[in-house]
Amino acid sequence: MEPMSSTTITISERTRRELLRVAGQLQLRRGKKVDYEDVIEYLLSKTGKNERLLMEAVKATGRSSAEIADALRNGREEDARSEQELERRYT
Repeated sequence: MEPMSSTTITISERTRRELLRVAGQLQLRRGKKVDYEDVIEYLLSKTGKNERLLMEAVKATGRSSAEIADALRNGREEDARSEQELERRYT
């Protein structure tokens, strides 16, 4: 397994919801908790290299780092609530 480092990415609410949906499906299929790393690895294995996807992922957001940090903090809190709901629903 490759050593992990922490990276922050900015994604839309729609994309976050879709990642969470895929995470729920993977969790059911695998029978164990999955994280965003698992979901992204799974999706990358399914799609292969896609230049358009890469370009979309790395485009500038036009937001300050403080705005991104606030959105990330809020998103993490919401993710924690969603994960708790998934665990209640599927365990």
